[in-house]
Amino acid sequence: MKLVCIIWAMLSGLYTASFAQEGRPALASETTEDGRVKTILQKALPHDLPDWRVDDESKTEGVAWFHDGGAAVKYPFSHGFFIRYVRQNVSEAEKEKWRKIAVDMAGIQKMLDETECEIKILVNGFSANLETDGTAKNRSITPFDLALVGPRESRLAMGTGWKIAKTENLDDQQTAYSLAAPQNHAVPMTQIQTVLVAVKGSPAVLDYFLKNTDVAALRALVGQQKVSRPTASSTVKIGEKPLVKPVAGVNEIEITLNGGDFQHRLIRLKHSEQGEFGYLRNNHPDPAVTDNATTRILIQEDDDFKMKNKAGFLDITIPFIRQTGVFEVQPGAEKASFSGGINCWEGCEYSFDADGLTITVTRYDPVGGFIEGTFTGDVNVVYKAHLSLDNDQKKRPNAQIQGRFKVRRKADRY
Repeated sequence: MKLVCIIWAMLSGLYTASFAQEGRPALASETTEDGRVKTILQKALPHDLPDWRVDDESKTEGVAWFHDGGAAVKYPFSHGFFIRYVRQNVSEAEKEKWRKIAVDMAGIQKMLDETECEIKILVNGFSANLETDGTAKNRSITPFDLALVGPRESRLAMGTGWKIAKTENLDDQQTAYSLAAPQNHAVPMTQIQTVLVAVKGSPAVLDYFLKNTDVAALRALVGQQKVSRPTASSTVKIGEKPLVKPVAGVNEIEITLNGGDFQHRLIRLKHSEQGEFGYLRNNHPDPAVTDNATTRILIQEDDDFKMKNKAGFLDITIPFIRQTGVFEVQPGAEKASFSGGINCWEGCEYSFDADGLTITVTRYDPVGGFIEGTFTGDVNVVYKAHLSLDNDQKKRPNAQIQGRFKVRRKADRY
């Protein structure tokens, strides 16, 4: 499943990461919906138990950025929440019991299974794995449609069509289970189809937390569809046709770095027909809705696999389209970015990103023409970020950057 915002760490093989620069900002309705669902998940889970305390949990702010332009449009809009509990107010008798048991790895694991609990909930997840050193039981637990309970971990699912798709005996006396549910592509991908709960802890711990969880609130999420479409007032219709004949010319990219490790160092990235392009990322399946669109300019030299010659790249995102103008890029900006690298082969010798710079777009042709402009300002510089160097060695003095780009505009993306 391709998901645009990676909400939390990998849940038993459910998630895949995407290149952040290829993403797009969330629409206001998407941010609101993600925050709403996360808040429901948080409130459904217990927070005031006499013998357990919350050790860590997710925040409930709505997603601000997606890492795939089609998420919540082409793919199911997922929402996630994580919470971890640890035992407290343990009696002396119980402490003594655990001291007697925790004399080997099996005993230590049994103690952890009874004194720690992790719960991860994924809304709109359609597959899950469970690997256990014992047999997991398919239990009937209301209101879940499928509940697979193992000695140390469990998977509980709500939604239509959940089944144990595969069971496999592994070489190390482990058993692997694969759970799956079908996606309904006839409904909006922002509609909630499933709720998947992963619990780490013994079956007794699972039962205790289920009794103290508002599972009815989780069940009520299934079928909800709260994401609104942009209204007519937020829709901007701009008619534009690609050029019948592409404009003659080639891409041109030039960078000058000065300060720190650089003394007016001029870099001209070599022309690459396949690795240089500019495009409009519309962020919405309706080409007329451009209120959240961006322009991306990516320049990357061809990899030389034979000679392993080092290459460079430049990656720019700006939050306006089909127009010329000036835009400031500040560190941490959500809808704008500027980054690059030089002498790159299995990692870059130097990489850099915006520390406050100005991008000026002087030309913005229809598809088949060129996007041209200049940039100037300051960049943060890091040395060999891919290597195990300490932070002081990696961090280099900031530098000033200036340069220009001329990149052919290719087809819009949605």
